[in-house]
Amino acid sequence: MSPTSRDLPETELAATLDWRGECAVLSVAGEIDLLSAPEFEEVVGSVLAGAPEVLVVDLREVTFFCSAGLQVLAAAHRKLAERALRVVSDSPVTSGPLTTTGLDTWIGVHPTVDEALRK
Repeated sequence: MSPTSRDLPETELAATLDWRGECAVLSVAGEIDLLSAPEFEEVVGSVLAGAPEVLVVDLREVTFFCSAGLQVLAAAHRKLAERALRVVSDSPVTSGPLTTTGLDTWIGVHPTVDEALRK
């Protein structure tokens, strides 16, 4: 059985999960910093346990995003097929670190969930 939002671990971050066929859309809100990154990692790990073909992580409601959050995304990328991890961002707060580090060359960055799901 695929996990749903109510199956996600309890965290200080606001996280919701929506399955669209074999694609998991994880929406996250709040700050992803050194304190909350382990929670972010736990939530992402919980979603990956459901074996999605594609994982879309919607970061549009994230107000702070540090290198620890990038590490969580990089680890998720390594566990999925090529181009199966996609990030939704419409803000330099989240897209900036991805492009500055070059992670956007492996992890697609899209302005909307619908666009991320089409790729």
